[in-house]
Amino acid sequence: MLMRLVPATALAAIIGLSALVVPRTIPHANAAGPYKIVLIAGIASDAFYITMNHGAQAEAKKEGATVQFSGSPAAFSPSTQLPYLNAAIAQKPDLILIAPTDKEALQAPIARAVAAHIPVILVDTTLTDPSIAVTTISSDNVAGGRKVADALASATGKKGQVAVVSVSPGVSTTDERVEGFNAELAKYPALKSLGVTFTGDNPTRANAVTKGLVAAHRDLAGVFATNVVTGSGVTAAARELGLSGKLKLVEFDAEPAQVEAVKAGTISALVAQDPYHIGQLGVQYGIQYLKGKKTFDKHYGTGEAIITKDNVDSADVKDYLYSK
Repeated sequence: MLMRLVPATALAAIIGLSALVVPRTIPHANAAGPYKIVLIAGIASDAFYITMNHGAQAEAKKEGATVQFSGSPAAFSPSTQLPYLNAAIAQKPDLILIAPTDKEALQAPIARAVAAHIPVILVDTTLTDPSIAVTTISSDNVAGGRKVADALASATGKKGQVAVVSVSPGVSTTDERVEGFNAELAKYPALKSLGVTFTGDNPTRANAVTKGLVAAHRDLAGVFATNVVTGSGVTAAARELGLSGKLKLVEFDAEPAQVEAVKAGTISALVAQDPYHIGQLGVQYGIQYLKGKKTFDKHYGTGEAIITKDNVDSADVKDYLYSK
């Protein structure tokens, strides 16, 4: 996930920051359907969001609704996501599903959608104040981070130095993964964390950072990559340094290249989410709301699975593998 930082004044100009007070549920004009839904990805080229779209499309087909999949194909950032959100608001769809690229910067723009009588459901990522949305749907990222720590402890023999390579601060999902990882790592006193290095969701930067960590810490035992994009850079670095299988890697997500790296032994374990189910539930709950249901839980979780070389081909994890 890419967070390209821009000056505060420029970002304010882009998003038109203004204080908006909006109710969590707002009547919508088109209560009869067929419903038009826009799904705005964090980054539309990512296999996670592509898989989410597949789930949303399947559920929409069952309901006679349509889903327009949109989002920047190049970057995970507020400045690249906002034009797609603004375009969606202008279209006046019946529902917006969106993965906010920053929990603070997207607060006011999403509030504008709600103020325009367009219900919003947050998928994958969230906001500082998610109460403006109908509900939120995601993995339990804190629990996922704990699973990473346990998997990395198992892979390293519970000793040595480990590092975290992440995206940028302010992304709710990866922040929570690191939170869970750090809490669980405390159970392994012989495992020492070198802390988090942010790479802006840039695989080239993640590659360079990983090589730098190896050069500076010859006893580096393992790396936690917090998402698929940073993971691709970390995995490539291990391979290029001749450390495949020696430097223990545990990564979030389960796109095809990551799954192949698990089979090859380059990645020790993946913590896979269920984006297909997230997309399904987003459409399902959104249509229920449009048909008159107004009471929803604040958050719905979809679970995670640990994928290793031992279970990668099993039926138990099949639903957690991403598609393109």
